[in-house]
Amino acid sequence: MAAQEKKRAKLIDVARHAGVSPGTVSNALHNTRFVEPETRRRIEEAIKALNYTPNIRARQLRTGKTNTIALLSSLPLTIASGASRLGFMMEVALTSAMMALDKQHALILVPPGANPLDAVGFDAAILIEPAENDPQLAALAQAGIPCVTIGRTPGTDAPVPWVELHSAATAQLLLSHLQDAGAGRCALFVGNTCRTSTQETEATYRRWCQGKQPPIVYYLNEHEGEEAGYRAACQLVQDHPDVDGILVLIDTFASGAVRAFQEKAVIIPEQIRVVTRYDGIRARESVPPLTAVNMHLDEVARQAITLLFAVLAGEAVSHSEGEMPDLVVRASTAPGSA
Repeated sequence: MAAQEKKRAKLIDVARHAGVSPGTVSNALHNTRFVEPETRRRIEEAIKALNYTPNIRARQLRTGKTNTIALLSSLPLTIASGASRLGFMMEVALTSAMMALDKQHALILVPPGANPLDAVGFDAAILIEPAENDPQLAALAQAGIPCVTIGRTPGTDAPVPWVELHSAATAQLLLSHLQDAGAGRCALFVGNTCRTSTQETEATYRRWCQGKQPPIVYYLNEHEGEEAGYRAACQLVQDHPDVDGILVLIDTFASGAVRAFQEKAVIIPEQIRVVTRYDGIRARESVPPLTAVNMHLDEVARQAITLLFAVLAGEAVSHSEGEMPDLVVRASTAPGSA
């Protein structure tokens, strides 16, 4: 007669093996309360020794929790779709999904513009680049759903926990590069929605202009996408033909601007140097390719998930420092670059 199959380990077995209560094991597994590092280590060793696998379906039925995290974006679909292919969002999603799965959670990607609260259930959320008085943040707060943001929420002294994107440092890096590349008069294209990245970029640009030139700032409608960048660049050529450098904060706008410069026979980079922030598919596949920055979004995502589970565990957290950007020089500012 074959030996009886070994019984599947239960949570109470893990608790006995680790010398703690079942509640402490549950807290460690689900990050519902703080667990001392040494205690957590014993629990993890017990889980490994017993080959314990949580019964997620049973827990969901018992607690009413979905074990699901929603990844949301405050940017409209006109910015994220098309050639962008949700690039920024997808880079964040990959690392976030892998880390969430390690904690027995699934990640759902909610396309920009959708209202997830009306369509799908989830227990927590990560919101990319919130706007001032962001309606998604308000809806999450009203529903009692914990949230962290990638980028600080502007216009409040008490933002939800966030991962820093270093927008001021990014703007300074790009403006300094434009100057080093020979640009003597630079313009700025930003969205007209109040976001921390927009505020910090414009403030950095205006400081950079002091003693050099009057600021030249165009505010573009995010909902008009690439077309907004095209029209603004056409206007720039007409209004300021002496401008020979431009920082376009959003890559979708940059694509439109490049198309306008090509139609107006303004040669990049000989006559105008173009830089943008996100080193995504638009920057890489532009003709010429655009100088941008590596935002280290895998690390940003890792910190966002870590921060979110700290929030779920009831820890008092403020923000994570993110990672400083690195310049990626391409042919839009340096002839002959890849």
